[in-house]
Amino acid sequence: MDPTESVITGVGVVSSIGIGREAYWESVRDGRSGICDLSSLDPQVLRDIWVGPSLAGSAAVGTEPSLLLGGPILDFEGKQFVKPRKALKVMSREIQTSFAASQLALADAGIGVPLPSDSTSRSSLTLRPDRFGTVFGSEMLYGQPDELADAFAKCCDDDGRVNQSQFGNAAMQQITPLWMLKYLPNMPACHMGIAIGAHGPNNTLTLGDVSGPSALIESLGYLRRGVADVIVAAGCGSRMNQTRSIFTEDQPLSSGHEPIEHSSRPHATDAGGLVRGEAAAAVIVETQAAAETGDRRVRAVVAGAASRFVASKSFRSGNRSKSVMPGFGRANASAMILAMESAMKRARVSPSDVGLVVSHGMGDRLIDDAELTAINQVLPGIAVTLPISLTGHTGAASGMLELVTGILSLEAAEIPPVPHSNSCVDGINVSDEIRPLGSQCVLVLTHTSPGSATAIVLTGQR
Repeated sequence: MDPTESVITGVGVVSSIGIGREAYWESVRDGRSGICDLSSLDPQVLRDIWVGPSLAGSAAVGTEPSLLLGGPILDFEGKQFVKPRKALKVMSREIQTSFAASQLALADAGIGVPLPSDSTSRSSLTLRPDRFGTVFGSEMLYGQPDELADAFAKCCDDDGRVNQSQFGNAAMQQITPLWMLKYLPNMPACHMGIAIGAHGPNNTLTLGDVSGPSALIESLGYLRRGVADVIVAAGCGSRMNQTRSIFTEDQPLSSGHEPIEHSSRPHATDAGGLVRGEAAAAVIVETQAAAETGDRRVRAVVAGAASRFVASKSFRSGNRSKSVMPGFGRANASAMILAMESAMKRARVSPSDVGLVVSHGMGDRLIDDAELTAINQVLPGIAVTLPISLTGHTGAASGMLELVTGILSLEAAEIPPVPHSNSCVDGINVSDEIRPLGSQCVLVLTHTSPGSATAIVLTGQR
């Protein structure tokens, strides 16, 4: 094997279907969904995931049905992973979950932290801090509305109208000085770099759904150029936040399906839109030489990767609507085709070598249709799995979850099932049963409504 080849040695996941690699994979291979009726949850749980107590119990009457669905992480406690605990005060939920996923990935790779402080050490067993990086995919992190309520209240006149010119002074008096630190998109990578003592490349990409795969591609560049040996690449996101749920961009939300846990229905003939979710996932990516030096197990080889952008019709026109009519073209099949073809070319694999496509299908029929067009042009008939059917759409974490799914599928030599496969459209190769992965090659496809697309080709050791 080429000692400069990039390999994955650790995986960490925090999701609605499992915390940790083993729990997540067990749910994926069992087709176990994390989607639930939020109004049935304990009000305190709702507060913890920021959906807000207004959705609990009888207060849910009259609420938009799509807001009552979600894939929340129900058994997550940030204090189990974050040290020192006082750091929790400046960590939003997304930062906490990404911190935890990264810690799990480091433990999975067998990397002890914090790193040694002596960057000059040349010991073959020492990971040098100056050659250890943290590169994260992130997004806009939204605070709770009540955190700003007092500041807005001070801006109101006697008639209840808000005088915006007063907000600056009101904010200085009513909002804690550390408030912004909880919601800066680059803070997940910063917190992790500081916590483990990593002095190498530290970067954050905020590119929507493709943020996680793009962080991996950025990491590959650092490894290839020789400025780092090991990198924590992660993605975190949420559509469960109470403020975030108000802003759904140009994508429709599902109003539900029976049974509720099957409401996230990518590529289904009856798909009604996205189901909101939250998650974080991380991988340890390093050169083959670094993995061998540290005697770390290789879970997958990153054989090829590519990122492409071709503006979608709706993005070009500025008419970004939630309409499901064909005229409102969300996503772009051309970008997906170019990304897949380029990644496969770099990996030196042909369509017949690929055994599985990990799809970014999400239940938005226009986006799913564009994806199916791309898959059938580049990899017709190839088996497909749909992770979003189990977790819901997790924002900037979705692409990294798909990458993790591809790694674990490759390692287990299994194709995960799709519970609603009997309702999927013609032309997509899915099954509600586990199937053997007949090839040691998996392609992970992720994309966005405006027209970005990434493709990652994973293989076993070659």
